[in-house]
Amino acid sequence: MAKRTTPSRALAELADQHASLRDRMDRCEELADALDAGRIEPAQLLHEVAQLRTALDAHNQFEEELLQPVLLDADWLGAVRVSRMVEDHTREHRAMGHQLRSPPPATSELRATIAGLRAHLDGEEHYFLTRRVLRDDLVQ
Repeated sequence: MAKRTTPSRALAELADQHASLRDRMDRCEELADALDAGRIEPAQLLHEVAQLRTALDAHNQFEEELLQPVLLDADWLGAVRVSRMVEDHTREHRAMGHQLRSPPPATSELRATIAGLRAHLDGEEHYFLTRRVLRDDLVQ
């Protein structure tokens, strides 16, 4: 991470990124509906999926650089546990990125990928990205 940030600032930035990703996922789903109804060409949906993938890649890079140092500051989690959590989390990021890079043969597969991404973001917000975990009073 290029510069240190407080947990509360990190939490705010990640929340903003999650909101932006959800907006992009909504747009992809709207375009998938339009494609299924024959109102648009596949290229429009593929372009929006590429935009989602780019935004997700940037978010994941930011999160991966930030998450471990911030979680380690909350030393009640323990270094081994944090390392394992970040490793598992990074693996999930790679799998989702791969799914968005592979052109889905059907909009149903894209919808399933988006549903998985939504569940992932919800899980992050429940387990990692909360004021219970990312607390400024724990920073040393």
